[in-house]
Amino acid sequence: MIKKLLILSSILTTTLISLRANAQDFLPSNLLLMNDYFAHHVIVAEKSTHTLYLYENDEGKPRLIKTFQMATGQKVGNKEYQGDKRTPEGVYFFNQFLDHNDLIKRHGELGAQYGVGAFVLDYPNPIDKAQGKTGGGIWLHSTDNEPRIDKGLDSKGCLVAHNVNLIDIARYIEINKTNIVVVHNLKFFSEETWKREKNEVIDTFNGWLDAWSKEDTDKYLSHYSRTDFEDPFRGRYNTFAQYKRAVFSNPGKPEIKISNLTVLKADDYVVVTFKQDYKSNTVNDIGKKTLYLKRDPYYKWKIVAERWQRIPMDITNEREHLSFEPSQRFFTSQDPKQIFTLNLTLTRPYSEN
Repeated sequence: MIKKLLILSSILTTTLISLRANAQDFLPSNLLLMNDYFAHHVIVAEKSTHTLYLYENDEGKPRLIKTFQMATGQKVGNKEYQGDKRTPEGVYFFNQFLDHNDLIKRHGELGAQYGVGAFVLDYPNPIDKAQGKTGGGIWLHSTDNEPRIDKGLDSKGCLVAHNVNLIDIARYIEINKTNIVVVHNLKFFSEETWKREKNEVIDTFNGWLDAWSKEDTDKYLSHYSRTDFEDPFRGRYNTFAQYKRAVFSNPGKPEIKISNLTVLKADDYVVVTFKQDYKSNTVNDIGKKTLYLKRDPYYKWKIVAERWQRIPMDITNEREHLSFEPSQRFFTSQDPKQIFTLNLTLTRPYSEN
């Protein structure tokens, strides 16, 4: 009886939050700008209610289309170190998919515990690493024993969904493009506050881009945190600044084209992702650039990390002119029993379409 009441309470809470999220005057504080290339869909995982929210892009704004029940780490709180059984909180990309056969090959029969498949998160991200956080292997996966999901706090740190729900969610995911934002509580802004938060980040981004295009070295470097910035190749701020001064001293100005800007927010940082087309006297490439920004003591957004991933031009040009259509690219069947090769215990999942 108590278990049923807890489940009913969770359903009612989720329904109320979903109604509020759909209200025209309120928008999720974590999704500040979406687009049809990098952020046609974004997943938000709310740990306090054990709910996955699936948002789609609606002319730059997030629009809630589905919710799903999930389980998280056995211990509450943000992940700090390997083996603490907590689920990390932040903004992450899905960078790999492991199907059921992959899981069995890697882990033998123990791989069955991950269900029909697993999407790998890029934990620890640059912010996590800068904070000294350890561990890895954080996945969004399903399970061979679905009743465990009703417990809420049940995994070793992963996000666990029902098998049919994971198969459904997979239709909206693209590897290295789709983000998942993990929070303890999903918060909402009035549209006015949401726009103000978004514009603060975009104004900072535009100032950075303008200084870069003009090779205004001092202005450009002012957008980076002197204390917290670290580059995986150039090191801390001083060596990075020295390198950039040398680059800017070369003759000619670069031609930089930016498109598909995405702005996602964690509790204390934002992640800005965009397609960058860069041409100079020596370099001509195109790819995904990701900036991680945190507020300084004066509440100004400063870049603390940046990452670059080259995208082949033929793939980029072809994909950019196509509208994303949800499709099943990861699973061979909609029926978990046809995918599974070992024992599978299913329940009727809670989800809202």
